[in-house]
This record gives sequence, C-alpha cells and structure tokens, in this order.
Amino acid sequence: MAHFNLDEIREAASLGNIKYNGRKVDKDIRNLGYTATEVSNCITSLTTKDFHKTEIYADAKFDVYIKDFIRDENKQLSDRIYMKLRLLEDGAIQIVQVGSFHL
Repeated sequence: MAHFNLDEIREAASLGNIKYNGRKVDKDIRNLGYTATEVSNCITSLTTKDFHKTEIYADAKFDVYIKDFIRDENKQLSDRIYMKLRLLEDGAIQIVQVGSFHL
C-alpha cells in the first residue's frame, strides 16, 4: 500500500507543482529527452496498479512506481519509467517531489 495518496500526487502534478530532488534526477530526465509537460503527464497517468513499493530512508519516504508511458501516441512506443515520488507541503500547496525518474 502506498504511503502517499495517489490522487493528491496526480492533482499536484497536473497543476505543475513538481520539484526534482537534486541534479541527478534533473539530468536523468534531460537524458531521456522528457519535457516538464511529459513528466507531468507521466505522473498524472499513474494508477494504483503502477505502485511497486514504499522506500523508507532516514529522512524521507518515497513511493516507487513503475509505469509503461507512451510519449507519442502516433508511435505507440513506451518507456518503462521507474520513479520515486513523495508529497511535500508548502503552506496550502502540495508539491510532488521526484526522487528518481529513469528507465
């Protein structure tokens, strides 16, 4: 069972409230050639079936999802994306923090 509410994760992502957890995540996303919109679309398309596990660290918990994501509907080719996500609160605004995003 996921630690964070998936509906809240999808809602925050749909609003563009996404933060990358460090340079490695940003680099991995750029190496895939994903735009911010594509990252958002990938996260908002998650379902409970995509949930894999929750990873617990000394200072944070992340829910791990594995998603077969189709970037271009015309090509029907998918990327199998491994991502670690968690929700952060900034006042009344929820933000999805992406801890990993790669193949």
